Amino acid sequence: MKFRFKEFRVYKEAQAYCLFCRDIVQKHILPNDRDLADQIQRALNSLLLNIAEGSADTSDAEFARFLGISIRSVYETVAGFDTATLYGFIDDNLNSEIEEKAHSLVKQLVSFRNKLRS
Repeated sequence: MKFRFKEFRVYKEAQAYCLFCRDIVQKHILPNDRDLADQIQRALNSLLLNIAEGSADTSDAEFARFLGISIRSVYETVAGFDTATLYGFIDDNLNSEIEEKAHSLVKQLVSFRNKLRS
């Protein structure tokens, strides 16, 4: 059995975003605030896992719903890193880079979801 989510470009982009962010969490946030680090990592995992889980549905409407959850997970990571910036764990430049990558990923997820709905 082939898992179709592994072939989606947006899934691969989400993986790259998660790896990028996880490295930042491990280096900058985890040593300072385990709870915040865990919350961001859960949101990163949710992003990927909801793309995969939604792709198993035979209904495009249901898959679109799971993509919506993934989008919200990206927003949660952005808020987590914004909090890390507020607390001085990462600087504004790194936070801006995270936000740029997050914005690009959200645009791709929204586009993919819109294609499913049409």
